[in-house]
Amino acid sequence: MFKLGEYDDVTAKDLVDRLREMRIRVDIRPSIVADLKITPVLQGRFSELKSEIEDEELLKKYEHYLESVRKTFVEKPAPEEFYKRYLTHAVPEWVKIAEKIEAAVREMIGPEETSGETSSTVPSQEAPSEPSEETLQEEESHEESVPEDASISDEGADLDILIDKKAAAEFLSRVFSLNELEVDEDPGDKLDDPIVAVPVVANDYLQHPMLRTNIYVNLEKAHDIYIDEWSVLTCEDPDEDFFDKYQHEAIEIIAIHGILNNLTDMPPSGKMDMESFVRKCGAYMDMESGIFEVDAYNVAEDLARILEKNGVVKIKGDTIRWKKA
Repeated sequence: MFKLGEYDDVTAKDLVDRLREMRIRVDIRPSIVADLKITPVLQGRFSELKSEIEDEELLKKYEHYLESVRKTFVEKPAPEEFYKRYLTHAVPEWVKIAEKIEAAVREMIGPEETSGETSSTVPSQEAPSEPSEETLQEEESHEESVPEDASISDEGADLDILIDKKAAAEFLSRVFSLNELEVDEDPGDKLDDPIVAVPVVANDYLQHPMLRTNIYVNLEKAHDIYIDEWSVLTCEDPDEDFFDKYQHEAIEIIAIHGILNNLTDMPPSGKMDMESFVRKCGAYMDMESGIFEVDAYNVAEDLARILEKNGVVKIKGDTIRWKKA
């Protein structure tokens, strides 16, 4: 079986349905995957960091995030609205993008499935003690799965806003955890000069006493999708819609089909040694639009066994003999 990849619930179901429509045999297996994030930061009182951070633009950005936290506490929003309200101050441009994404998601899955739910693009938290790292990672995962047509016209500016939003969200999470804040409490003097952690390039601050390394490991459920290689040989070609949504998977399917199709051709002698067979496990096309190359040399023995299992060849020692058609 060929492992196509790891996918979330919704994507896995859609992809499996499409593959079966193409007459490809599919095996889906649940798994747990780890998302590891290692972030070097300067950590300390904000007043101390102001004299240590060399990048003035970076410093201004985090001053703005901190002021946004203070403004949000002053406004005293409901706990479940705290995070969304904070973002309207920290990254006001994000609200427009969030509205576009939400509209696209509603159009894609239907209003009846989203009615009564909090916005999936600017998620609220039900009375949390803090905006957790897990919550932030779930949001990032959702943003990555948003359809391309949900973006606004200026893709460069769009990306900058997404990066800014992610940085603001992570800053908020660290401020809450480092200063033991709760969304439904009066912060008192905790935000006068809070402990903060600002991501930096570690090599720029080697041996700095305030340099720390934060490590986050987030375990999530995933679905591993495997496809039967032999069924790819006789499957229907990926259509334009499949290519648009699953370009990488479509190319992989074409590559498997091409290699197996080449290997099923019987040589004039009807047999071949393994060394010669290995040399057949590759393809190269110089196209007008670029190069298409498939390297399957390292799995040549596995491919030979696939052919044997499906009655194309018989393997005996180092010799591969094609069966007569």
